[in-house]
Amino acid sequence: MSRNTWPLALVFVAAPLTASPAQEPPLICFGNEPFWSLDLTETGKARFSTPDSPVVEYLGAVDTATGQKESVWRGQAITSDGGELVAFLHEGACSDGMSDAVHPYAVKVSLPNGRHYTGCCRVPEAPDVSATVENTTWRLTELPGKTLPTDHARHAVTVRFHAGRTHGFSGCNQFMGSYTLEGETLVLGTLGGTMMACPEPAMSVEEAFLRSFSGALGVAGAGDALILTPVGGGAPLRFEREAPLSLEGGQWEVTGYNNGRQAVVSPQTGTRLTLMFQDGQVSGSSGCNRFHGSFTAAENRLTIHPLATTRKACDEAVMVQEQAFLAALESATTWDIVRGMLDVHRADGERVLTASSMGE
Repeated sequence: MSRNTWPLALVFVAAPLTASPAQEPPLICFGNEPFWSLDLTETGKARFSTPDSPVVEYLGAVDTATGQKESVWRGQAITSDGGELVAFLHEGACSDGMSDAVHPYAVKVSLPNGRHYTGCCRVPEAPDVSATVENTTWRLTELPGKTLPTDHARHAVTVRFHAGRTHGFSGCNQFMGSYTLEGETLVLGTLGGTMMACPEPAMSVEEAFLRSFSGALGVAGAGDALILTPVGGGAPLRFEREAPLSLEGGQWEVTGYNNGRQAVVSPQTGTRLTLMFQDGQVSGSSGCNRFHGSFTAAENRLTIHPLATTRKACDEAVMVQEQAFLAALESATTWDIVRGMLDVHRADGERVLTASSMGE
């Protein structure tokens, strides 16, 4: 049985109360002997359960007595037979009787079947905002006043956050910059990016997005949804989590490779450079010969182990290209897929190659 400093008589408050709708504190209430739980973490909803019965959901609201520490949550069951749940909450130290923990609320619950339970309530731990927003790619799904492109692979506005750096695609150009997380607020630094010109509506979408994606933004979201709302007021930006990127299973045609002379160049006319990653093996065409070898990848890190090739001889220029391409490939340390394009870099930040998808 729970023990607390709230006398039972306080449930029936003698002095008249001036009740008013209040912001519900997110609470998880519980009791022992018998065990039960009341989840009040979602505004307007309550979920009551015991080990021997299914969860029953109620829709309602909380009223707080002005100037006092008592409040009442009252709601109707959403089941066909209805019924009212009433939870009398008292802000004050409460012991659950099973541990040394002291909880901030005591509670008495009345159910539609006439049963009553007493116990304590705890405040759930605040979610880790960084775990919500970081290390995933978010695709913009709602931009106030603008219609977004439906071609998600090539034209979707995307953003990614990792270790204080953000980057993405703003509708026409790539952008990058810094950010900090201060509680549930995302603070963006000055953003930079490429400076291409694109046909409409790409430019107007980009302009509107970058205007909203700046300064301090409140962070909210759950599961696969993210909402960023300007702290100073304004319509929110809504995002959806992109499916995790996968290096394996796709075939890629190289559109540019590092020639070893601090330049990324296109393959020679009449030659094809291709890649395929599958089951820890990388293979493809290096312009003259076929190559193969093993690789390891963890998150966005990539290691290409020494490669072997067939022994065909081609024109000197094609062989020079082949040697440069294979040397570049073996220097890879990171990978990403941006707007459907494979983008591989080495440890010093220099680009190794870019490649477009050849389909499955």
